Amino acid sequence: MAKKILKIFLIVVLVIILLGLVGGYFMFREEIGIMGSIQTIDEDKPIYTMGYNTDYHMNEILERGAASDKELSEILTEYISHGFHSTDGVSAAEPGCSSLTAISPEGNMVWGRNFDWYYSVPIIVKSTPKEGYASIATCEFTNITGDSSVRLDSMPNKFLAVAAYYVPMDGVNEKGLCVSDQEVNEGGMEFVDTDKTNLTITMAIRMLLNKAATVDEALELLDQYDIAPSGSVSHHLIISDATGKSVAVEFVDGKQIAVESPYITNFNMANGDMEAGGESARDRYLILKEEYEKADGVMDLSQLTKAMEKVSQKEGKWQTRWTLCYQFTEGQPIAFYYFNGNYDKPVTVTMDATVITE
Repeated sequence: MAKKILKIFLIVVLVIILLGLVGGYFMFREEIGIMGSIQTIDEDKPIYTMGYNTDYHMNEILERGAASDKELSEILTEYISHGFHSTDGVSAAEPGCSSLTAISPEGNMVWGRNFDWYYSVPIIVKSTPKEGYASIATCEFTNITGDSSVRLDSMPNKFLAVAAYYVPMDGVNEKGLCVSDQEVNEGGMEFVDTDKTNLTITMAIRMLLNKAATVDEALELLDQYDIAPSGSVSHHLIISDATGKSVAVEFVDGKQIAVESPYITNFNMANGDMEAGGESARDRYLILKEEYEKADGVMDLSQLTKAMEKVSQKEGKWQTRWTLCYQFTEGQPIAFYYFNGNYDKPVTVTMDATVITE
């Protein structure tokens, strides 16, 4: 009888464990699928890719909104870990950055962006949402962890990385929309909270990549929200589309101002004072202007990449951690990355593959 009771007890314990495992998998199945897609691009450097075949609560989070990095962190903690783990480090970087938009000799839009910062743990995020456009975006993992030494080498850190979906610094989608976040060095962005839903800068980038096909659609979407600054700095969003239209979207006194320009750095375009952004921002702006005008706005991808290399920062505290270049191809986002100033070794990223050119 004692053996029979022990056997029954062990069976009950086993069933409880199995139910716990099944329940745990059911609760975290979406996150487990995302974490399972993580791959390391370069074994010598912390550069990763991650895939999202999901909307990952997009409409719910946009409806709730967030007026600060802290609010976004709380929302992501709720969705990603169901309250069991914190993502309270979520923020946006304070990038330097440059961007350039042109038209290729074949009539396709080409676009480039430099992300300048003082360290980097980039995650390339591939997204194929159920409702919306496929896209390739770049997240700076340090904006989630607050620590540039953290790697995607453990289960807790991979859980944190799921938040990358809502913290992109730049990206391109299948319709040719390109978006990047750039700092405005002179300030000027003050959050004005109206009756509109609030979005942080990075939430706005994710929304645009998923939902906008053109600059005009992007502006219309942004106008439905109050856009909050992040990281205690001012920002402008750089948005380009397949026609070659390019704007810097700035947020001043609660108003959305779009200034058309094919080349943009880190001063307030609405004010038009390039000196206000500092010497580096002014010099990079003038170099891009010269390259663009010399080519009459017509550049192939190679020419555009060389122009971005000319304004890359290879010394000092603020260095170009990645250059993202893009040429519009109908229905297929293709991104060309150059990491840490290595313009001889592009990383070509599509929805299906990541290829390093040796």
